Formats: sequence, structure tokens, C-alpha cells
Amino acid sequence: MTKIKLLGGMLVGVMLILGIDSASATPDQVYAKSAPIATELVSLKPVVNKQVEKKIKAPTCKNWLVKVLKDNGFRGKNLKIAWSIVMRESGGRANAISSTGDYGMFQFNRSAWSGQSWWNTSKLLTKKYNAKVAFNVTQKGHTFYPWDISGKGKHLGRYTSTGTYKVYIKWYNKYPC
Repeated sequence: MTKIKLLGGMLVGVMLILGIDSASATPDQVYAKSAPIATELVSLKPVVNKQVEKKIKAPTCKNWLVKVLKDNGFRGKNLKIAWSIVMRESGGRANAISSTGDYGMFQFNRSAWSGQSWWNTSKLLTKKYNAKVAFNVTQKGHTFYPWDISGKGKHLGRYTSTGTYKVYIKWYNKYPC
């Protein structure tokens, strides 16, 4: 005897014990009366309500910098922190070079980082490469120590002023997404 027949037999047995007559049962008592039996089911495709599906989708952020950072691995709060650092450091300009030798969106300092295998002056002036390096330097978005900010967005106070941190906070509060 198949499992389906056993389950059907058990259902009939339960109905007899409870004194439920299938002909006079209320919808609450036999809630699946009009449903096909298991052997009649051909497809188990989920029914999708497209209107509900559209409402559930989160809106896509149209900010190019958020997209670049997200494409390079930053997510959630760390995406917001990274965006705020870029805005504080370079105003979002990929080709920014400071008078102290800081390069790209994240403003990597030449004297501090030029010995690293990833250091490439021209590549650091591109959005994608600069964001990729930042993602790796931040240990996949978990610590932002080179910018004196913790992985939770707090000021570490090791080498930047409170004023510099306040500029970061200003940008953090203006996050576009």
C-alpha cells in the first residue's frame, strides 16, 4: 500500500472517530475538501503574485558610488561607512590626488602604501580598482583603521582629529540610499 493511500485511510479513520460525515462537514472540519488528492497533483509550481513580488523588491540605489562599492564587495553598514569615507576623503572623485600624495577615491597615501604589491598609481585613480583595494585593505569591509574609523563606524582617535571625524559623520548622515 502506498503512503498516500495510508494517509487517506488515516484521514477517513480520524473523520469516523470524530464523527465527521464528509457530506455534512463544514469547511473548517474538512478544509481541503475541494483540493485534489495527492495522486492528482501533476505540478508543484509555486503560485507567484506578481503585484506582491514587485512591492517586496527593495528599490535600487541609483548613486554611482554606492554601485561601485557594492560591486566590489561592500554591504550593509560597511557600504555606508565606505561611502562616507570616500566622500570625506575625495568627494567621490576617482582621479583625486592630494598635495600629500594620497591617491584615488579612498586617498591611499603613497608613503604609507607604495610598498604594497597592489600599489599602482594609475590604477588607483580608477573607481573600480580603488574600491577593490579598499575592500581588501578593510578586510572585506570589517575594519577601516587606515581612515581612523572602526568597523562599526566609530572614531578610533589614533591620528585624526574630532573635526575630521565630524566631516565623516556629516557624510554618513547624507548617505543616499
